[in-house]
Amino acid sequence: MATSRELSISTSFNYELPIEHQLPLIAAAGFTHVSFGGNAAHAGYLTPTGRERLGSLLQKHGLRLDTIHGPRADQAESRDALAAVIEAAAALGAPVVVAHPGPFDFPAEELPARFDAVLRTCGGLTPTLRRAGVVLALENVLPGPATDLVRLALPRLDPRWFGFCYDSAHDQIGGPRPFDLLAELGERVRAVHLSDRVRDFVDHVPPGDGFIEWPALCAALSASSFAGPLLFEVMMTHSAEHDSVRFLRLAYERGCLVYDQIMTRRS
Repeated sequence: MATSRELSISTSFNYELPIEHQLPLIAAAGFTHVSFGGNAAHAGYLTPTGRERLGSLLQKHGLRLDTIHGPRADQAESRDALAAVIEAAAALGAPVVVAHPGPFDFPAEELPARFDAVLRTCGGLTPTLRRAGVVLALENVLPGPATDLVRLALPRLDPRWFGFCYDSAHDQIGGPRPFDLLAELGERVRAVHLSDRVRDFVDHVPPGDGFIEWPALCAALSASSFAGPLLFEVMMTHSAEHDSVRFLRLAYERGCLVYDQIMTRRS
């Protein structure tokens, strides 16, 4: 398998599989990187002992950690919770922590208050991010007010420490739709969560298993400032493939196709 492609997969692909069993399978499938999903207990990175164990496992299997998915950014406890994830990311060599700015969906009248809450959290985290050398990437969620929160917040935040995580399955809820969000925030993209969408409540499947127009997405991503690695946040939940080894092989093969489309457009 080609080693020049930098491809990552989230541990959320199958949380029933312990992390020490996941990592060798991810490496064997061809991935160069891994991302710890939002289930912090599954990876166990919040304790010094857990970080030491994970560092040894990553080194053993030749994997690098590209991102950690942290908690959302608009709650009273968000600053402390995200600070702990940022410190773990720095210890394990991950350059980016991803966070939803708020709930997956909320009514428009809540937008001003949630906007203020996100700015407070991010302002409080700036010294931690600077000290750690880590970027916090805010992720788009449901199109509408919940994603408008990202659009509003990013222009107010220092691009050295705050960026955008583009989630394709979230962006295409109710789609197919144009990739305007990716074009709009392309200069702030610091992480991606790539997956396909079949229909409502059936998503995060490998590219090609849903309705997303991948050539158009790859064109938009190739025009952005994002340099990689490409993270595939795909899950076995709605996949026809229920064997972890075969699922990871499928995800890697589809990931290679996406990677090559992007690189071809950039060359």
